[in-house]
Formats: sequence, C-alpha cells, structure tokens
Amino acid sequence: MSHRIFVFCNRKNTSIAAYESLKEILSKRGHIVLNEYSEDATLLICIGGDGTFLSFVHKCNFPSVPILGINTGHLGFFQESSARNLEKTIEDIENGNYTIQNIKPVSAKIFARDRDFTRIGVNEIVVRGTYSHSSHFSVFIDETKIQDFSGDGILVATAVGSTAYNYSLGGSLVSPDLNVLQLTPIAPMNTNAYRCFKSSILLPATDVVTIRGNGRSTGGAILLSFDGRTHEFNNVSHIEIRQDESEIHLIRQTSYDYWNMLSSKLL
Repeated sequence: MSHRIFVFCNRKNTSIAAYESLKEILSKRGHIVLNEYSEDATLLICIGGDGTFLSFVHKCNFPSVPILGINTGHLGFFQESSARNLEKTIEDIENGNYTIQNIKPVSAKIFARDRDFTRIGVNEIVVRGTYSHSSHFSVFIDETKIQDFSGDGILVATAVGSTAYNYSLGGSLVSPDLNVLQLTPIAPMNTNAYRCFKSSILLPATDVVTIRGNGRSTGGAILLSFDGRTHEFNNVSHIEIRQDESEIHLIRQTSYDYWNMLSSKLL
C-alpha cells in the first residue's frame, strides 16, 4: 500500500540531510510525497527534536493522521526513530510492524469580559499573572475549591507532559498509559500570610480544573502558556482546563519501552 506523506523538518543541517534522504527512499518505494500539509495525507513524518514535533502538531491543528517522529534533536521523547535507519523504519511501517501511542492533549478555555478563547497543549497549560507580581488564584477541581493559591502560577500537565516543564518544577513522572492530568504549583508561597500546596496533584482526566483570580489578580490580565507559546489575555474572569477531545496518534517501534527510554534519556 502506498501512502500520501507530508514530511516536516526544522532547518538544522542534520534534519535537512535526513529529509533529502527520506524523500528519495519514499519515492523509490512508490509513496507520494506532498509539498504541503493536507488532510488527505495518510502518514505524517516529523524530522527534528521534541520542540519541532510540538511546533508541527500545532501547525497542523492536532491532526488525527498517524505521525512518525525521526529524531535529529537531543532527548527525543516524541521523536523515537533514528535518521540512521530510515529505510528500515519505512519498511516496518509498510509491513505494519509498529504500534500506536494515543496522546490526549489538554485544553484551556479562557473566559474574558467580551468573549472566550481556547488554547491547547500537548504537554501542558500554564497560568500566571503578569510578570511584575505574584499570582493569586482560587483553584477548583470540578466544583470543589481546594485552595487560594499565591505564587508564580499553576501548571496542568498531561501524562506525556510529565517529563517536560512539570518535571523541572518537581512534579511526578507519570506513565503515558495513565489517563490523568497533573496539577503542579509554580513557586508557591508558604508564609504566615499564605499557605499553599507544594506537591503536584494527580487527578482523573475527566476532572475539570478551574482557576479564578482573587485579590489583585481578580478580573485582570493573565499569561497563559501552552507548549512554550505564551499569550496574554485581559479582563479574565476564570479559566477552565480539561482534557481535550482531540487525539494524536504517534507511531512507535514494536520494541518501544517507555521506562527504558525514560531511564536512558532522563534519569
């Protein structure tokens, strides 16, 4: 079976070299290489590192078409396959020798004075106040208030995002097989005036995290980051964060072992 394939890569020399080699292999094996992304594609290939993968997924608006990651970056949590074994990798896909990892992103709905906005992250959503002062938020899980938080901000990560910014904040590492979200505080205050939770909280992915500004953060500007992209929103009443309805289908080798990869790349 031939595929209609769109290949995306960053501008590093190693990625461009892999792209040229891959195009030649695909054409030789009877596949159609598309010049631009199309919903008619039957396979997507991303060459680069994890940052390139995230950019690609956002650029294609979280496609449901299977994605193969070719790693020319550093860690390569999403980009598992090697540029040294391109022909073998394509042969495995042709023969069905692969598995699919289903990834559910996280989305934030921002309720402002005149309208609402939605932003989606594969790894995480981060909510902060403006950079000039600390954030003051009331945090709810479903309809239950769990805390008045004061600190730099709140992060809500997916299971696959547990190894990203969440991990640098001291959050837990989570198996991608678990359908959970993780709420992690960023530099929480713990003084006589403020008592804030310091550890991350794991919660079912069906739960909704609501964040409302309080004190001087009420109804003001917030900074919302999603996979490293940051937008500012003004006159925000509250934000609802939940698992998104979209799903990314990431191609994995049959030998893929999450814990082995984690120990070799991170621990």
